[in-house]
Amino acid sequence: MNRYTQCALLSASTLRMIPHILFYMSRRRTIDADLALYGEGSGGVLTFIKVCTRQKSFRNLFYYRLGEYRSVFIKWLLPADSSLHIWCPSIGAGCHLEHAYSTYLNAESIGTGFYCLHLVTLGNGKGGRPTIGNNVRIYTGATVFGGIRIGNDVTIGAGAVVFSDVPDGCTVVGNPGKIIRKGE
Repeated sequence: MNRYTQCALLSASTLRMIPHILFYMSRRRTIDADLALYGEGSGGVLTFIKVCTRQKSFRNLFYYRLGEYRSVFIKWLLPADSSLHIWCPSIGAGCHLEHAYSTYLNAESIGTGFYCLHLVTLGNGKGGRPTIGNNVRIYTGATVFGGIRIGNDVTIGAGAVVFSDVPDGCTVVGNPGKIIRKGE
């Protein structure tokens, strides 16, 4: 797309984005940390407009960050992805939900630097909901459930089913999930 067409489209999009931009400014630090992971720039209003208009999963995260009651007034202007569900008391800064359709994030907490692909389920199981540490990457189709703790710097492979604690720095794959690499 040439530069002039892109500028025209972004300008038209900006009109419906005005309320979004105002809310963005109120939570700028955390949202900029999320934006930096989407590969469109390091943050700022133009990056926010570009990512928010193109990425439905980012919109879900943005509306989550605003809170259920504040976001209800602006969601109709730019709809979120209806198949991405976030029920988590806290998600740290620097969250990247890539192609996160059919994804359920139902955890006690999620740390900073979280990366998640589609078809992932974090949910209730024996003992409650999982607690996810910092810099955790969860790939396509993985399921993490129960009152377990996923440590920092953990990678959970595609299709893994994890229902027991995972220490820091590990890689988990398979069903049931097995640690194939331990942190050094």
